[in-house]
Amino acid sequence: MTETAKTKKWITNSSFLTFEEADIKRNELKNKHESVKVKRGKKGGEVFRVKVWDPPATSKNKKLNRKSKNNVDKKVRSR
Repeated sequence: MTETAKTKKWITNSSFLTFEEADIKRNELKNKHESVKVKRGKKGGEVFRVKVWDPPATSKNKKLNRKSKNNVDKKVRSR
């Protein structure tokens, strides 16, 4: 695995001024997303952000394209 594949990319869904409001929103989003968390803002903790993460979608087509591309790039030798 590459280094970028190991890290999760969290997306900020919404921001609130109190933790209680952010916690209510987090509980609503639990069923829709893989992971949901509440993060406190860096500047004195004035803002609470609700962040969500879903696993990246895997595509089987990319694997097939790589194999077919390798066959096209093979060197052809005449006998």
